[in-house]
Amino acid sequence: MLLQDMRSDILTFAAKSSNQSDQCIKTVMTMEFVGQNTMPETDIENAPLTFYDVEVYPNLFIVCWKVQGSDVVIRMINPESADIEPLFKMKLIGFNNRRFDNHILYARYLGYSLDELHRLSQKIINSKNNRDVYFGEAYNISYADIYDFSSKKQSLKRFMIDLDIHHMELDLSFDDPVSEDLWPRVEEYCVNDVVATEKVFEARKQDFIAREILADLSTLSVNQTTQAHTAKIIFGNEKNPQQSFVYTDLATEFPGYKFDGKESIYRGEDPGMGGYVYAEPGIYENVALLDVASQHPTSIELLNLFGPYTNKYSELKEARMAIKRKDYETAKTLLDGKLEKFLGDVEDAEALAYALKIALNIVYGLTSAKFPNAFKDNRNKDNIVAKRGALFMIDLKQAVQEQGFTVAHIKTDSIKIPNATPEIIEFVIKFGSKYGYDFEHEGTYDVFCLVNDAVYIARNDKKWTAVGAQFQHPYVFKTLFTNEPIEFKDFCEMKNVTQGTMYLDFSGSEELKDMVHVGRTGSFVPVTDGGGVLWRIKDGNKYAVTGTKGLQWINRDVAVQRNLDNKLNVDMDYFEDLKQKAADAITQFNDSNDIKDFVY
Repeated sequence: MLLQDMRSDILTFAAKSSNQSDQCIKTVMTMEFVGQNTMPETDIENAPLTFYDVEVYPNLFIVCWKVQGSDVVIRMINPESADIEPLFKMKLIGFNNRRFDNHILYARYLGYSLDELHRLSQKIINSKNNRDVYFGEAYNISYADIYDFSSKKQSLKRFMIDLDIHHMELDLSFDDPVSEDLWPRVEEYCVNDVVATEKVFEARKQDFIAREILADLSTLSVNQTTQAHTAKIIFGNEKNPQQSFVYTDLATEFPGYKFDGKESIYRGEDPGMGGYVYAEPGIYENVALLDVASQHPTSIELLNLFGPYTNKYSELKEARMAIKRKDYETAKTLLDGKLEKFLGDVEDAEALAYALKIALNIVYGLTSAKFPNAFKDNRNKDNIVAKRGALFMIDLKQAVQEQGFTVAHIKTDSIKIPNATPEIIEFVIKFGSKYGYDFEHEGTYDVFCLVNDAVYIARNDKKWTAVGAQFQHPYVFKTLFTNEPIEFKDFCEMKNVTQGTMYLDFSGSEELKDMVHVGRTGSFVPVTDGGGVLWRIKDGNKYAVTGTKGLQWINRDVAVQRNLDNKLNVDMDYFEDLKQKAADAITQFNDSNDIKDFVY
């Protein structure tokens, strides 16, 4: 072993020191190690997980990292190429690092100056995923990317708010140099993000375990995308599996169906391009809810979409269903026996089932994606996977209506039938089987109010189900339906902007410098006093953030402190207005115009 090969091990050992860790790190950083001009290839099998983040400005480059479980965060200010190299021997984990941080680290390793690093960072941010600005070698310097493996896609800040993790704001322009007296602020901001990254990792641990299982099945690295793992499992080493795909003209199975390349029509209705939706808003009783089990995966099988590779996809689906039934012996025989080692106990089996679910769920989206990928057939302009299910649901709807029943709601793979009898439920199940679909009777709602094609509230015995933001709002849901006690978090409103930046203006000033920077995502509480106007500012213009006009707001952290000091005056009129609008949405269908007639 060369001395240079020991640097990352020594640096990790120093980081774990329980005494004088900062001094240990500084000592290692001053040691003389031989550098390399090529990307190091290192076995990191036994290295600890290491969480990291970077900040880039024209005159400042900060890298912060910490070993999993350690209280020490290492801070590297304007590190040189030789300082970056040892990081490549660690199991680096970041947040969206495959698309940003990895490339910045790699560029510094190659010798990019601070100015060149900054210009690269801006190209990446503004490139809209233009691959020309990325380094092909940089994607896999990390061990994993939380954003990539997480089944829940949202920003790091949104995770921090959801998980009640402390978040720091930094109102500094990435376009301008940072004065040296402000470097410690940027450093603390980066440290905070590293600590938060580890906490988010722990919250998404199930997704990480699923990724490790997929990596074992595919033989690819953990850092590869779910798309890459799934493609390898199903298609093996075939680079162009599409040449064997099967494309079906749905008019052969559904006579009278027409698709002109843009619009489609079947039995006088538009089936849509992503799933059929039908709604007859109103209040109903005894509403049966029936769902197609795995509609899109079943359609892929029935269409033999992947030709000779469809069987491998079917094995994924069959294995997941076998595990759910606890039929481990059947599962062990599938996928060439590769699943057997994950079926030793219930906990491992459940983790495997979750991993297979992730793989199965991603496939449909890839078949209909606009970008090239291994699952996309360029002939498939009609999105035939979703379309077959939609055409079936039109047939089902009209068949149920012909039986004399009302169809209140259809949403892609589910149907809701008011005043349902055992006979109509059995009819739906048998009708589905004729088309190859298995229906599951999920339950029957005692009362059900459908407001539009996407929003409803329903009760089964004493359990309420809300679909759509209007009824899901915690204050509305608790005060109108469940009568659960209201908590502080129920008064916190999440706001997000996609263009511009949010600011809180407490002074009425026109100057940005007098406002409080928030960012693109934040959690706020409406108050009767001591609040500010919540603005979205873009290109120097101010706009009220949606749903905030005419109200005073404070951010969640301030509200927490005021609540502790017993000085929080929540604007209850705001929440009561939400409640009344939700009640009105229901009573529009009620002759008595009284919400109690629906709730009780």
